Amino acid sequence: MRCMMMADGCIWESCDGSGEREQMTNNKAEVSGLDRAHFFTFSTFGGYDEGKVQRNPLPFTNEAMPIAELFLCAFLQVLFDRLASPELLNFVRRKGIDMRLKKWEKMLESIKEVLDDAEDRQLTNHLGVKLWLEDLRNLAYDIKDLLDEFIIESTKSKSKVESSTSKVRSLLSGCCFRLSPREFMFDHKMISDIEEMDDKLQEIITRKDSLSLRENNGKQLANRLQDEPIPTTHLTEDFFVGRDDKKMEILELLTREEDDRTCANMKVIPIIGMPGLGKTALAQQVFNDAKVTNYFDTKAWACVSDVFDMLAITKSILQKTDCTLSCEDKDPDWLQGKLKQNLSGKKFLVVLDDVWNENYGNWTTLLKPSHSGAKGSKIIVTTRNSHVAQIAGAQPYTLKELSQDVCVSLFAFHALGVRKFDHHRFLEALGLKIVEKCKGLPLAVKTLAGLLHTRVSPHEWKTILNNKIWDLPENDILPALKLSYLHLPSNLRRCFAYCAIFPKDYEIERDKLIYWWIAEGLVEGKEAKNQWNAGLNYFNELVNRSLFQKSSSNGSRFLMHDLVNDLAKLVAGASHYSSGEFELVDDHNNASLVCHASFFLSKFIVPERLKIYHRMQGLRSFISLEKQFDSSYVSQKMLCDLLLRLKYLRVLSLSDHHISEVPDCIGNLRHLKHLRHLDLSYTDIETLPKSIVALYNLETLILQGCYMLTELPEGMEKLVHLRFLNISYTLSLRKLPLNIGNLLGLEILSKFVVGTENGSRLNELKNLKNLQEELCISNLHKVEEAREAKDATLLTKEGICRLAMQWREVLNFLRPHQNLKNLTISYYGGLEFPSWLGSPFYVNIVSLCLHGCQRVKVLPLLGLLFSLKELYIKGLNAICRVGSEFYGTESPFPSLMTLEFEALPLWEDWSHCVGFEEIGVLFPYLEHLRIQDCPKLIGRLPSQLSSLIKLEINSCSCMDAMPFIIRLPSLNELSFRGCNEGVLKSLVNLTSLTDFVIEDVAELTCLNYELTSSLIKPEKLEMKSCKNLMYLWQDKDVIWNLTSLKSLVIKSCHEFISFTTGEEDAELPSNLENLNLRDCINLEKLPSKMHTLSSLKDLTVHGCLKLGCFFKTSMPTSMTSLDIANCKILLSLSRGLIVHRDEHDSIGNNNNLNDVTSCLQELKISECDYLLASLFSEGRLLLATLKKLEIRSCMGVESLAEKLIDGLQSIQEIKILSCDHLRSLPENLHTLSHLTSFCALELECFPPLPPAISSFYLQNCPKIKSLPNQLHRLTFLQYLTINMCESITCLPDGGLPPQLQRLTLIGCENMKQPVREWLTPLTSLQCLDIDGSVGGVGEEEDLVLPLPSSLLYLWIRDMEKVERLSCSLPPSLRNLWINDCPKLRELPQDGLPLSLEWMSEERCKKGTGCYWSLICQIPKVTLSGGDSIT
Repeated sequence: MRCMMMADGCIWESCDGSGEREQMTNNKAEVSGLDRAHFFTFSTFGGYDEGKVQRNPLPFTNEAMPIAELFLCAFLQVLFDRLASPELLNFVRRKGIDMRLKKWEKMLESIKEVLDDAEDRQLTNHLGVKLWLEDLRNLAYDIKDLLDEFIIESTKSKSKVESSTSKVRSLLSGCCFRLSPREFMFDHKMISDIEEMDDKLQEIITRKDSLSLRENNGKQLANRLQDEPIPTTHLTEDFFVGRDDKKMEILELLTREEDDRTCANMKVIPIIGMPGLGKTALAQQVFNDAKVTNYFDTKAWACVSDVFDMLAITKSILQKTDCTLSCEDKDPDWLQGKLKQNLSGKKFLVVLDDVWNENYGNWTTLLKPSHSGAKGSKIIVTTRNSHVAQIAGAQPYTLKELSQDVCVSLFAFHALGVRKFDHHRFLEALGLKIVEKCKGLPLAVKTLAGLLHTRVSPHEWKTILNNKIWDLPENDILPALKLSYLHLPSNLRRCFAYCAIFPKDYEIERDKLIYWWIAEGLVEGKEAKNQWNAGLNYFNELVNRSLFQKSSSNGSRFLMHDLVNDLAKLVAGASHYSSGEFELVDDHNNASLVCHASFFLSKFIVPERLKIYHRMQGLRSFISLEKQFDSSYVSQKMLCDLLLRLKYLRVLSLSDHHISEVPDCIGNLRHLKHLRHLDLSYTDIETLPKSIVALYNLETLILQGCYMLTELPEGMEKLVHLRFLNISYTLSLRKLPLNIGNLLGLEILSKFVVGTENGSRLNELKNLKNLQEELCISNLHKVEEAREAKDATLLTKEGICRLAMQWREVLNFLRPHQNLKNLTISYYGGLEFPSWLGSPFYVNIVSLCLHGCQRVKVLPLLGLLFSLKELYIKGLNAICRVGSEFYGTESPFPSLMTLEFEALPLWEDWSHCVGFEEIGVLFPYLEHLRIQDCPKLIGRLPSQLSSLIKLEINSCSCMDAMPFIIRLPSLNELSFRGCNEGVLKSLVNLTSLTDFVIEDVAELTCLNYELTSSLIKPEKLEMKSCKNLMYLWQDKDVIWNLTSLKSLVIKSCHEFISFTTGEEDAELPSNLENLNLRDCINLEKLPSKMHTLSSLKDLTVHGCLKLGCFFKTSMPTSMTSLDIANCKILLSLSRGLIVHRDEHDSIGNNNNLNDVTSCLQELKISECDYLLASLFSEGRLLLATLKKLEIRSCMGVESLAEKLIDGLQSIQEIKILSCDHLRSLPENLHTLSHLTSFCALELECFPPLPPAISSFYLQNCPKIKSLPNQLHRLTFLQYLTINMCESITCLPDGGLPPQLQRLTLIGCENMKQPVREWLTPLTSLQCLDIDGSVGGVGEEEDLVLPLPSSLLYLWIRDMEKVERLSCSLPPSLRNLWINDCPKLRELPQDGLPLSLEWMSEERCKKGTGCYWSLICQIPKVTLSGGDSIT
């Protein structure tokens, strides 16, 4: 908690959590109401003029605390670091301008001192200060650019000096620069630029003085951080929801009786999460719980806040333990001594709320008195910083966002005083959208709900919905998050602000972000010698401070909560642009202020999408962000047009683009001389241009995933600043260029490809002493001498933690450093592994993979690698035995969690002994064991695998564990394929098993009782290809234990006849949801009591050739999907599906029909001739809920009964395919009011369609002569396909529905009706696929189609005589495909639309023809033979 006094008299207090401190007062006049359109504020990087659109409209409220000046202050620090650069200092001394730069440094220091006051005053709407801050920001970037120019020139001059062979030339190059015309021009421009910057700086100083800005000397911010905090209380929330599970876990931990032998006197329980997640609220609930009150002798609550005041905290706890005690004027020793006395021998609970302090000494001093308490004493700590938990040495409870449903309840309670919207349905939709904005943050939910408390006007709710959260009054969220930003050191502030380029919900790749920070100079100063590790530390620190969170869908990526993302944008202002923010806004004035921008990829990139970036001529970062892992097409011309404008670029990322050639302009030093980071990963490039080696400042080159890249250009050693070269997953790369070892600054070299005379030799690694992270060495078979391997000196490269080596005996001389964490050895050709492998010297190895080493006969001694967690042994063809040589000790593999043996064809013996005694616990922490393709393995599994969670045994046909017993109490997943039944029988105590797959176990006839009786938690059981399986369970009583089984699959078990043995009727587990029976050719019936399965939803029966009937009674009422295929003799379905004629006559039309209906929504029937013949000709379907019906390949169906339609009143989609004898449909088809999609084949006539139909497909109906009448009156029809219907001569009277969106007309060779008659009215058409047979359009030389302006996609096919495309193409057209038009020569005279994304023309040749200048701008062009150019 923190209270701050601002210059304008505003006092605010912030804290996170549902129920945490949420107070705010303001001595100034408040901005009233929700309409704040005229309340103008200014973010340091985003100025505005009244009447103009603000680039980043996230204004501060009156209560908001200024923070943007902190970012500008952090940015100025980058300039100070740059001015102190030795490289720059040497250059400016030679040029005689060092005194001028010292003057600039002093001027910038004086500016830095007044930034706090400037920010405070601009909050009062001081226009002069706002404009001054904006100009200062622009000038700061200009100065940085100029200093970079100096460094570039210094590098070039130095390079020339070093390469000169003439001593005289060297001297002249060093001191007589006027002899070079280029250098003379540079000096002339340099002097001019310096004078200009000097004038601008002086003007800034003058304006600073005229504005009377006050210096703070660092005191103003310090005062803000040190005001007296207002403590939180232990009182609970009125409504606490969504954390019951965490509450119960913590209560259990608090009140659990500890073992006296292992328990310390006191335990710490940290609760961690980002601000606003409800950490304090959870602690309050636990603190006030009756169980806690009764368990502890005394309790105390203390709010610590960001200022760690030891005296105040101790005093607060002491007064809670003795309310009569006076602590005034007492010194710390007295207070701590008294607290120790009060806690002595007592079981206490102390809550330290909102802890920020990371100082271990402070922490231990604070806790000294607590060690006198009794065993079982606890301290709860709430914090947003994981470092606090690490200092406390305790396992944290990390809070995540609340679910949407919980947030809705919380919102309804605080807005309406209820828990649901049952009585406020008119507000529910708005409420749900407002809650979505909060993204699971309870503080945000409460804040927005509080603004609407007791207000029920939809207009007021819409106002809240349509405003950014920051803009709303009485806002507690912004101060709570700002506090996290304020506590960042300056280096982290600028790195955090850079993240404003990310759109909301974007999953951030850690390594890429660190590269970008480095390229922008945000990771500098003392850590510059090892920038990667420094950047990694920065990133981890932001994670620890809860500003980044791990993605739940991808553990290697990270997310920013929406409100944290808003905070970054608020801090960065207009200088950072996130793709899509104002692409659709007409006024792009703010684009000129942008320095760092992201670009969200789409499938195709057209010029309009890049238009906004053309205005960002001061852009430093242009970063492509992939969307849903989909690559993007963009033309090279479009890229060059953009890049030629962006001459200040430091970061250029074109990752995930379908580009086969690198744009020439990238290697043009004149345009991209500042470029430091180039990312071409996952593109289709084959080579890099030679000119790329002229990018002197390039520090990072990312070519990861360029699968077609064959080589790197010669002269790479000229990139003297290159630190990071990522060429992983470049499968076609055969060699590296010579002299790669001269890049002495390389920190990352992901792959080293050993070459011969024209490529890099292995000994070039010798000088690359700074390598770290990952290194893969391939083509080791090309190493001719062992000395080369020794010269590589891998042992000295302590930064490498992941190493992969491929091929040959030289491994003995490639011993890596002991810091190694991941090691992969592939295709090693020696007879035994190198002696260093497995040495306990490698204490840090956590992952090891031995792959494809086909000649090695003995595994190395690996059991002594006590940090090893993952071990993969694959393709070692000569290994026959695994035993003591592998373990090495009686307690091997103390940390191993994953072990995989795969493709060991000669492995026979798996011994579990060292000497003559079996090892008691071979793998104490093993969680995943996989054994696959070991056909000769006879040995058994280790007997004690108590930690095993997942077991996979595949294709080990000789393995037999009988008579041993193997207990697996923790096993969750078991996959057993192609193995001996004896192994399966040896597995017992499977009480935790949830997923069970058995496949290809030939001897298995039934699951034995010992195995099935221990199954109490299985959720999924699959039996596949067990050719002798006849029954599933030996004893039907076992079924009663399978209450958790939800999915049962039996596939290709040809002898399977019943689920249980004996003649009694079989039953199935009561909670079964999915039953899938496939290719059980001897199964004759289903259990008679299947109708009692109240949870069954999906039933699939395929290839059960002897199945004669389905359900003797009704079908389960819960079932929603039924899929029947290839059941040749099946005659009938359940009474719940059909009533036959005689039965229907007896029932009549009364309401008793409802008694036999089901909830089925989807019915698929295929290859069931007898079933369909009776079902659709004699009966009536009673499926009032059915939405989708599919009939496929049922030759017995000739027509559908009229009464069929009566029972399908909810049907939405009907597909009838490959029913060759079907000739007609019921005339009452039009009565199906909900039918929206119909697909049919082999019809002769077609009845009227239902009015709600939205899609209609006719394919391969050669006998149908006309379409349904009144087609134009089907107002919902959007998709119409008529394919290979050669007897249709014209469309019905009235034409087609004008709202049609997609139309396909192909193979209707007798349809001679002119195209203009039916195409012109289709003003909503978006997709047209037409061939030359329709209306005779392919018979003319000029193709004239009256294309509607709405058209987006156009296919033109099989027009053999067409020579000219004479019609104009719609301006919004995206895709144009032209196929089989051999004579086409001319495109429309008015050219191609700029919106075109993809053009396919089989005869188009790259770079030729008069239309190439138009075609080359299209993102994707498919040429003859299917090749694509971009």
